[in-house]
Amino acid sequence: MVRHAKHSESSTWRSQAGAWVLAWLLCWAGFNGAHAQSKAELQRQRDAITAQLATTERLLTTAKKNRNNAVAELQLVDQRIALREQLIRHHKQEIASLEREMAGTDSEIRTLEGHIAQLKDEYARMIVQAYRMHLAQNPLLYLFSAEDFSQAALRFQLLQSYATLRKEQVDAITRNQQQLTVERTALTTARERAGVVLAEMNTERDRLAADRSGRAALVDKLKREESRLREEQKKAEKERNRLNNEISRMIEKELAAERATTSGEFALTPAGKVVSEQFEKNKALLAWPVKRGVVTGKFGRQNHPTLAGIVLDNNGIDLTTDAGAEVTAVFKGTVSSVFQLPGAGSTVILSHGAYRTVYSNLESVSVSKGATVNAGAAIGRARTVEGSGTVHFEVWHIDGSNKTPQNPQQWLTKK
Repeated sequence: MVRHAKHSESSTWRSQAGAWVLAWLLCWAGFNGAHAQSKAELQRQRDAITAQLATTERLLTTAKKNRNNAVAELQLVDQRIALREQLIRHHKQEIASLEREMAGTDSEIRTLEGHIAQLKDEYARMIVQAYRMHLAQNPLLYLFSAEDFSQAALRFQLLQSYATLRKEQVDAITRNQQQLTVERTALTTARERAGVVLAEMNTERDRLAADRSGRAALVDKLKREESRLREEQKKAEKERNRLNNEISRMIEKELAAERATTSGEFALTPAGKVVSEQFEKNKALLAWPVKRGVVTGKFGRQNHPTLAGIVLDNNGIDLTTDAGAEVTAVFKGTVSSVFQLPGAGSTVILSHGAYRTVYSNLESVSVSKGATVNAGAAIGRARTVEGSGTVHFEVWHIDGSNKTPQNPQQWLTKK
């Protein structure tokens, strides 16, 4: 009976130990999977910010070469400051993530050390018990000293279980010691990475301070040129109003032509409603009209960056990009209008049911009215002004007689 109890106890312990190891491995795998996903997302965000910073730096270098491009330079400096602030926040997030990783790894190390100590202790007790039962000293003598065949068979099973359990204990200790080495290496790597990120964050803070100082100097310079800037602003406002009026007129002309047909306004037809719904479903998912660019003119009303009392009103956004950069459709649509304005380049309007996307300040156009273009298809090239490409982009919603400009940045995918 005693031997039966010991055999049962050994089997139960082996089963519980196996279950514990399996549960721990699953937990560890889940933790590391989630952590890897978090690291991958942080890296993706970091790469996106770094890419935008590189584009801004390049465009800013071009703007600085032009004496009459100081306002654009200021807008690019503001964008660079915003990106540096964003990168610093990202560094803080990464450091916090690394601190959580180190805390988790440290906890895993303590758990592994405790488990290894437990396994070694149980292994030692198992050896002691084996010697007491003469399993290790002379297994054959123990087997042949059985009183009958049934007892001999039981002792044979016990010897097999002892050998298997001993091997499993040794293997478990070895696996846990190997994992402990992996965890200690991961902790060292995380600590080193945290030091690198902290140094990068401090460097970025120094650059941010320099940018803010440079911005203050640039604003002072622009204030000394206020009269020239006010004249330029009047001219720019006049051109913008002329463009706004022409865009509104062309959209109304398109709608009037649709209403004159037997099917009526396209957006109100079943096919038009499908197109409108498809466009709406892609809100915040539309690709940008230029591959690389910086928003230097935001949507809506805002104060002029340097001129007091001047309020800018923008029906879309202005993008500074590379000279002659390719401009592409943000969504599949039909070219409903193509027109040109002196001083404002060419404009292309795409129809998407109850929506219109407008691409202005183009140097050249590669589509014609009535053509169907897919998302990402080239429609023209950005007009070059003082060394940089500039594109004006708008999104309109048509609801009966109401034509409402939308904030394009709410429709485009976040960079």
